[in-house]
Amino acid sequence: NTAINTVQAGQWEISKTSDNALTINPSSLRQADHSVGLSINGDSSKITFNGNELVNVETDQTINGTKIFNGVFQVNPTTANISEGIRIGKSSINQWSFVTVGADPQQTGGAVEGQWIIGYMGNTNQFAIMQASDVGTDRGLRISADGNTLTFNGSIIAGTGASNGSSNGSVQYSAGNPILWGVNSTDPIGGFYSNGTNICWRARPITLGSVPS
Repeated sequence: NTAINTVQAGQWEISKTSDNALTINPSSLRQADHSVGLSINGDSSKITFNGNELVNVETDQTINGTKIFNGVFQVNPTTANISEGIRIGKSSINQWSFVTVGADPQQTGGAVEGQWIIGYMGNTNQFAIMQASDVGTDRGLRISADGNTLTFNGSIIAGTGASNGSSNGSVQYSAGNPILWGVNSTDPIGGFYSNGTNICWRARPITLGSVPS
């Protein structure tokens, strides 16, 4: 405590040099070129650590290796007419993990009208593509946790348990009206059926005639 202008073992310093750079480093390793420690240059556009650039707002950057971000990670374009970006986040409450498309650069949480999310739903273990406003509903396109069932707005359209589709292909809509390929049955849900030779509608054979000239 009595030493002045001397370097003590374990001593650190925060200093501003003549080039207006701010540097944090062990006093014993002070370098005029700021090559040791954490340094911010004079116009606050670049951060370096031990001479390696961490952030440089004036140049394109390449990140090599793994970078871990704690909290919300968001990318916002700087072009004025394309100002909304993407957000990558995971909830610590329900373990949802989503990529959000159309993220508001001024907002780091919650849903924005028209915003879409793609990712994993922790409470159901489903993979989903849907509008952010549809969280908590059965809307959107979803794949079940076991990967065997595909649903759209709550209806199973393919895979296990499909009632208006099948595991090996289906015709779901035509001109806005439902056409179902099903079993050879008189039941209203029977729909069309083909055994490879005949086509039936609710167990009634369809007679095929010549095409009118």
